[in-house]
Amino acid sequence: MNKRILIIGLIFLLPFKLLSQYAFVNSNADDVYQEAIEAFEQKQYTTAQNRFEDYQKHHDHESIKSKNAEYFSALIAIYLYQTNGEKRIKSFVDANPSHPKALEAYYELGNFYFREKNYAKAIQYYEKADDDKLRGEDKTHYQFKIAYSYFSRRAFEEALPYFNQLKRRQNQYQSATNYYAGYIYFEQKQFDQALIDLERAAENDAYKISTANMMANIYYQRGQYQKLIDYAEGLLPQLNRLEALNIKLLIADAYFEQNNFSQANEYFEEYRKENKSKMDRELLYRMGYVAYQLENYEEAIKLFEEVGIAKDSLSQFNAYYLGELYLKKENYRFASNAYEQAKLLDFNQEIAMESHFQLAKLYLKQGNTNNAVSELSSYIEKYPKSPYSTQANELLSEAYLNSNAYEQAIAFLESIENKSIKLKEAYQKVTFYQGAEFFNQANYYRAMQLFQKSVDYPQNKNLLGETYFWMGESYSTGKKYKEAIISYEKSFKSSNSTDSWFANLNYGLAHAYYNDKQFEKSLQYFKEYLKNGKSATYYNDALIRLADCYYVTKNYQLAINYYQKAIEERNPNIDYAYFQKGVVNSITGNNKIANQSFDKVISDYRNSNYYDNALFQKAQLAFESGLYEKSIDGFSYLLKNLPQSPLRPYAYSKRALAYFNLQQYENAEEDYTLILQNYLTHSTANGALAGLQELYSIMNKEGDLDQYLTAYKNANPNDGEVTKIEFDAAQSLYFNQKYDRAISSFKAYIQNYPDHSLTAEARYYLADSYYRNNQFEEALVLFYEVVEANNTSFNKRSIQKIAEIELENKDFDKARLYFTKLLDQAENKKDKYNAYTGLMEIAKAKSDYSKMILYADLILDEAAVNANAINEAYLNKGMANYYQGKYTDAKASFQNAVDAAKDEYAAESKYMIALMDYNSENYQESINTLFELNKDFGNYAQWLGKSFLLIADNYYAMGEIFQAKATLNSIIENADSKVLKDEAKLKLELIESENGAEEEEQDSTGKALEMEEVIENDSTKN
Repeated sequence: MNKRILIIGLIFLLPFKLLSQYAFVNSNADDVYQEAIEAFEQKQYTTAQNRFEDYQKHHDHESIKSKNAEYFSALIAIYLYQTNGEKRIKSFVDANPSHPKALEAYYELGNFYFREKNYAKAIQYYEKADDDKLRGEDKTHYQFKIAYSYFSRRAFEEALPYFNQLKRRQNQYQSATNYYAGYIYFEQKQFDQALIDLERAAENDAYKISTANMMANIYYQRGQYQKLIDYAEGLLPQLNRLEALNIKLLIADAYFEQNNFSQANEYFEEYRKENKSKMDRELLYRMGYVAYQLENYEEAIKLFEEVGIAKDSLSQFNAYYLGELYLKKENYRFASNAYEQAKLLDFNQEIAMESHFQLAKLYLKQGNTNNAVSELSSYIEKYPKSPYSTQANELLSEAYLNSNAYEQAIAFLESIENKSIKLKEAYQKVTFYQGAEFFNQANYYRAMQLFQKSVDYPQNKNLLGETYFWMGESYSTGKKYKEAIISYEKSFKSSNSTDSWFANLNYGLAHAYYNDKQFEKSLQYFKEYLKNGKSATYYNDALIRLADCYYVTKNYQLAINYYQKAIEERNPNIDYAYFQKGVVNSITGNNKIANQSFDKVISDYRNSNYYDNALFQKAQLAFESGLYEKSIDGFSYLLKNLPQSPLRPYAYSKRALAYFNLQQYENAEEDYTLILQNYLTHSTANGALAGLQELYSIMNKEGDLDQYLTAYKNANPNDGEVTKIEFDAAQSLYFNQKYDRAISSFKAYIQNYPDHSLTAEARYYLADSYYRNNQFEEALVLFYEVVEANNTSFNKRSIQKIAEIELENKDFDKARLYFTKLLDQAENKKDKYNAYTGLMEIAKAKSDYSKMILYADLILDEAAVNANAINEAYLNKGMANYYQGKYTDAKASFQNAVDAAKDEYAAESKYMIALMDYNSENYQESINTLFELNKDFGNYAQWLGKSFLLIADNYYAMGEIFQAKATLNSIIENADSKVLKDEAKLKLELIESENGAEEEEQDSTGKALEMEEVIENDSTKN
């Protein structure tokens, strides 16, 4: 049944299949071919491909048409994106190389990929096509399309010859080829040829807009600014926003080049309003310069700052104009930074020179004379023939007059042989100021050298008087009193009572006469000085010294009166006044009052330096009154309780006499023996020998007199003059700072004369020579020996040196012990200062801030020996408070240091004030303080450098990026310290990393041209 149905089905279908075959066989071959062609032309590519394949299978197909059908079928395979399309075309061409369709196959393939905008593929097949066989429009199409394909791939060298061929004959691509050729010439910067082609292209309205940017740029590049303006302004309404934006910028630049700044500004402002992208540095500079010319200074500053800092000529000009603008706004700090940047860059020497000079003048205007000196000096050296050279020399002289870089000033002025009056005045001043600085540093020898140079140029009489005064002070401090007197007297001749130093001139002269033992003259000047009243600086000392003068000149009543006045006024030297009152009364025979005075010292001032003297004088008074038992008690008390007193040998001597007078010969013998055993080189030793000889005679006793006599002779040999010469020679080497030779000489002296009376002093000088030669270990051993022997006047100095060496060795316990001993033996402010300063250093090393404050206060109250000492104390007190977080107290101490003197401690204090303001975010206050530091303390390089780093930190915190970077660049270029440079570089790198790298340089025109694809008509798509 199923089989039967199947057969019926097959019979049913058979006629249709046979009918189809019959229709194909009986169809006319030409009709099939024609149908395929028509379908192809109508782009019915699937139908066309089927009909071409049908034709190839037709029994009546013609060979030529069959080949054509094969070609078209392969071509359609490309059009229909069939994977075997290219292979079929290649097979056709390989099989039929001479067929007409083979000649155009690659050309058609090129056209196909051209339409697909696959220009790389298009070029591949166009290059395979034989363009010599192409004729008419095909030739024209071919040349344009291959040229455009190359153009699209930016293969301008390959495209240009085709475009140039097309330009020379009439064709539908005439405008397009001129446009593209013009574009290529524009890219190659062949502006003359580009302009010819572009102008021809612009005759076609379709290209008028496309050529606008290039043509305007060419006019600009050729400097045809008015032509650019005339051309572009009329074109603006026809342009879209982007095209108009670029044209407006060109017009603005054209007006800029014509110095028509108002018109330039109008277009620049429009550009800025409409522009959405970041502007390049050159454009910002031009806009800033226009604003500058129109006196819109705020806007100019803003734009110039946006230009930023780089190492190029643009930055140099930009910084120069910024400097001028800041100067107009009287923002001298910012102006200084800007001129500094312009000076450092050397792209334009004239700008660098001008900026250098303006920077120097600006520093001088701000009172920053140290920087002014530096800049003017380097300017004169770098530009010796500049138009400002005369003015620069005059300004440098002025700067030196106001500068505290005195050594540099002196060197400069000494290099000028024929000094003008103005320069002589300057030299007189700077040598005086440098001398005063050395004086404040206690370097009196160098101070005297400078003061002498100053008086050699006596241009200013008033300054001459002041200089002679300080020369007197220097000599007096060095104990050269005769020279001091001469200097003080010369000062009187050039000074008057209104001068600030005049009162102290009386005191200084009085003091010098006093120490030169010209007491009659001394008291006259002390009396004159005391007329200034209690407010006088040295009133208390002058009062005591006047009493001393009356005492020495035997005007005892007046001496007593003035000692009594000192007592009544609670003079700081009241213990001395009581003691001297006792001495004078003892001389006048008023023993009762004398004893009362001595008792006052003994009972109320046990720590007084005159305590042992009072005991001695009281015992001596008893002795002279014949009260030998009482005197023995007094001398014995002193000997028992004051083992370190220098009066001990005298006490033994006097007690021996008292025993002798009481006929207690054995006790007298014992005291004389003690002197000869322990004080053989003392002045009392000779008397002890004589006394012992008399005792032995009375006692009819042989004793050990010969032994003591021999020992005395050995200790005090008859050839004393020879040994004194040797000692003096060694001492001369010491005082001339030839310590190596001094060490050898003193060692030889000690070895040759171990028991001589000068050997103890030689041991001290040997120790101090080692000390000054930085041989501290050797020095320390000897200083300990000097202190232990306690038989020279150098005991106190040795204690101080031991303390200092142990401090350096960081043995703080021993250092503290000996600084305390120094304090116990202190006789004046200088001793106290040395002791307190050492104790301060120990406290600092241990971060003991409360002790630091304590010792600072003690220095200020008891040991303010000079301005440097005061400032150091204020600084240490400030630092102690700062580290404890007591910022208000710290700032007060720092400010006190700044107000007291212009030294290194003041510079550090000023920096600390600025640092505290920075930490408190008071950035502007911090900057103000730092610039004051630069002005007042410019010769302290460490703090100057640190201040500039902190200035940069402040600027950065305030958002003043240009100023921060300019400051750091200045440090990097100018600083001598590698540490400072490295820190500045690190800070600069951090700023740049946080704010992004500098914008890359863009094309100066700032124009972006869009590539145009211009296909004139549909025929190009075939």
